[in-house]
Amino acid sequence: MDVVIYSKNKEMKRVTNKELISIILINIGILAWAVYGWLLYNRRQTIINSEEPIQNYSVLEVHCRRRSSSSIVIEFNGKQYYVAVDRDKCIQFDPQKIKLFYDKERDEVYEESGLVVRNLVVAFIIYLCSCIWLFTVIRKRLSSS
Repeated sequence: MDVVIYSKNKEMKRVTNKELISIILINIGILAWAVYGWLLYNRRQTIINSEEPIQNYSVLEVHCRRRSSSSIVIEFNGKQYYVAVDRDKCIQFDPQKIKLFYDKERDEVYEESGLVVRNLVVAFIIYLCSCIWLFTVIRKRLSSS
C-alpha cells in the first residue's frame, strides 16, 4: 500500500513501505543512541557521587584545541588513557583543579564534566523530532487509505 502526499505543486508522491520502514529504523537508531547516552551519563554520575577522584596519575600530554574537543593523555596504574576535558580547563591547565574518575568495569578515565546533560537533551530532542516525522508519515498513510 502506498501513501499519497501532495507537494506544493500538487504533484503526487507516494510513500512506499520501504521508506516507512527506513523512517522507523532511523527512529529506533536515534532512540538507542539517546538511551545509551543516558545510561552512560547515569553510570558516570553514580561513580562521581560514590567514589573519590583519582590522585596517583601523571600527565603526559595536553591537547588544547579551539574547535574540536580538548584532551589530555595521562598515565594511571601503568596504562595510558586519553581523557576528554573541557576547553576552559585545558587552557588554564592545573592538574590539582581537574577531578578525574576511574571506571573499573570499562577501564576508562574521565573528567567530571566529560558528559554533560545538554548533550542528552539534544539527543532526546532529535528523537522527538524523528517521532514527529514518523507520526506525520503514518498519519498521511492512514488518511489516504
